[in-house]
Amino acid sequence: MKMIRHIGSIKAKINYFLIRTPLYLISLLPLSWLYMVCRLFSRLLFNVFRYRRKVIAKNLEVVFPDSPAEYRKSFENKFVHHFSDLIAESIKAFSMGSKELQQRFEIQVSKELKADLEKYKNIFICGAHIHNWEWAVITAGDQLPVRTVAVYKPLSSRAMNQIMLDLRQKFNTVMVPMALVLRDVLDTTQPRSAYIFLTDQSTPHTLTAHWIDFFGIRTPFISGMTTMAVRYNIPLYYFYIEKIRRGYYQAKFEVLSREPANYSAEELTQLYSKKLKENILNQPAHWLWTHKRWKRVLQY
Repeated sequence: MKMIRHIGSIKAKINYFLIRTPLYLISLLPLSWLYMVCRLFSRLLFNVFRYRRKVIAKNLEVVFPDSPAEYRKSFENKFVHHFSDLIAESIKAFSMGSKELQQRFEIQVSKELKADLEKYKNIFICGAHIHNWEWAVITAGDQLPVRTVAVYKPLSSRAMNQIMLDLRQKFNTVMVPMALVLRDVLDTTQPRSAYIFLTDQSTPHTLTAHWIDFFGIRTPFISGMTTMAVRYNIPLYYFYIEKIRRGYYQAKFEVLSREPANYSAEELTQLYSKKLKENILNQPAHWLWTHKRWKRVLQY
């Protein structure tokens, strides 16, 4: 009960166990079995119930406006296969041990990154929902040589929110909600920390957003990460996830700026958006296309 003490109501605690228990039991299956089960589930979800098919098609049309429909359709089908594997791997994480996860998801800490982690009090690491970001967050606390904080937006369901927190924090990653990140950054009692942001999925209110040309569309990007980086001169890195083979990944890092104070927050957001665009175009089938990326500026 210790892990779920903050859920609140008895109903939420019951929902927590009703959801988490079967997920854990299913996760005990071999990953190869989970791949088969989730592949069947995804076919039912996307082909029969047509889950988010219109959203996926619209996003692909934005990113590849001059490509034939058949070309975009091929990426759509590849994404469906990737999505099914992502579900299987996310479920498997419930029962996966630290050592196995590190074998399957290697975070490569370069000499450059290691030096910066030793030099600076804090660094920001930004990335995208490409490949298996769930495994990345879960294992980051074990593999990065400093306190690792993953920034998240709380889910509306208290039960699902706690399940997500328990899963992502099982191997030393610290989860901090977006609203409390600045307080954590400014807390002088905290040790050296790396903060992980996945900001590609955000669709912020337009008044606080940074408006960036993204795939030819003026798009609102969340401004909090780069505003903090500039104000407190916190180095900013971008991380790539590469798929080695099915069920095996590597994460690599590239510095965006060691002196963000030399930029405006909007300029830093522009650097991030360019790197994100490059990442998507290099691995188009593995971005999370089901999200309404341009919902504040396009009709879905």
